[in-house]
Amino acid sequence: MKYGLIVFSLMFCLFSAGSSEANIDLQNTQSIGLKSVGNARELGGYTVSDGRKIKHGVLLRTAALYGISSDDVTRLTEDYRLSVVADLRMSFETAPKPDPVIGGVKYVSLHVINEEAFMKNVERQLSIEGGVMERLNFVVEHGIASYDMYVKFLSDDSGKKAYREFFRELAGLPPERSLLFHCSQGKDRTGCAAMLVLSALGASEDTIMKDYLLTNVFNAERIDGQRKMLKSHGVKESDIEIYMMILDEVSPRMMNTLLAWLRENYGSPIGYITSELGVSPDEIELLKAKFLEE
Repeated sequence: MKYGLIVFSLMFCLFSAGSSEANIDLQNTQSIGLKSVGNARELGGYTVSDGRKIKHGVLLRTAALYGISSDDVTRLTEDYRLSVVADLRMSFETAPKPDPVIGGVKYVSLHVINEEAFMKNVERQLSIEGGVMERLNFVVEHGIASYDMYVKFLSDDSGKKAYREFFRELAGLPPERSLLFHCSQGKDRTGCAAMLVLSALGASEDTIMKDYLLTNVFNAERIDGQRKMLKSHGVKESDIEIYMMILDEVSPRMMNTLLAWLRENYGSPIGYITSELGVSPDEIELLKAKFLEE
């Protein structure tokens, strides 16, 4: 229980655009129809630079699968022919809330975050008395949540290793089967994974941002409640964005910070994928052949 609260209040996400009619339409087209799993959607249908579209029902992204209903498991295995689940959480997140064992589905644990370094902050938080707001204040005041959080994910050795293995799973995915990737809320570590996959397949930054910001549409009700909670505790409007970074909202500023870092240091996300993740141009073409419609 203690660790669950820490995970809830220690890092993942931010603020962004509201749920316009266009966003609602995009939500409907990208949803994979799971009722017991949050932020459950796919990358299928997006158009890439050569005019092709990403295949539907193959690349799935969600929040954690803990507590998934039997009906939703059936939907994943029968409708989506699920083959691989890539869990991007840390071990202390997965231990109390493990993914279900699904027959015929391979489970891969990929730790994007350096768990040893992260646990030092957890130990510091354990010494704090009080509730959610006290822990949220700690995270904000000590800069644990920041606009360059995604840069830290991709620049740290643990993040490179995790995303490198993620691409190996993509390359090895059997034909006509699907891969599902997730973290706790399906927005930060998962959002970075989606950005990398979309980049490899040739999606524009505009498409990457649209997909990233869909979290705010899927989580709209929770976000509204969290914003009201922060205001009720006296958090100033000018400070709410940084608090929401830790909760269920995402911010274009976070993804733009990451994309700018990738351009500055690698020329583009593709430069990072090839140089840091070891995915060759030929392998990228194979991924396009696998995941793009003819």
